[in-house]
Amino acid sequence: MFALILTVAASFGLIIVADEAGTDSVAFVITTVLMGFGFALFVGNSLEHHLPRVLWNHLSLSRDASRKWGVHIFNGALSRIGWNKLIFAMREGSSVESTKSWDPRHMRAAAAGHGWAIVLHSTSSVWAVATGGWISSVILIVVGVFGHLYPVLLQIRVLTTLKEAERRL
Repeated sequence: MFALILTVAASFGLIIVADEAGTDSVAFVITTVLMGFGFALFVGNSLEHHLPRVLWNHLSLSRDASRKWGVHIFNGALSRIGWNKLIFAMREGSSVESTKSWDPRHMRAAAAGHGWAIVLHSTSSVWAVATGGWISSVILIVVGVFGHLYPVLLQIRVLTTLKEAERRL
């Protein structure tokens, strides 16, 4: 329910910004990006509870596929800038060395939130193209790919690694 409320709020906010500033404006791009990153945290937790477990059981990303997509490079960049260390510190009881204490719910919520943000960026990008905002569209696609698609792929890879570790036990 919370995800639906935030989606409606985001839609109305984008409509107001698009009407006032236009879809080819910096304001439209910034509003979309801020909503994508800001609301994803809250939407993800709500969606994680409502998405069927069978969906999460079927999602996987092999090591080879993740390497082909460059997910390891993205993860390396997150490690270099200190993002991964921050995330591990936020997850109580987690450590980089041990996957035993990792709660997959966190990864599922992050993947769901970023997935929602991909949809927000994609629809905003299509909207911008339909109204002549090509530059806005390109910026939204780039931010959507690196800010949301790669985090989804990374979370799915981590979930796959956790499933593989469980099977070995």
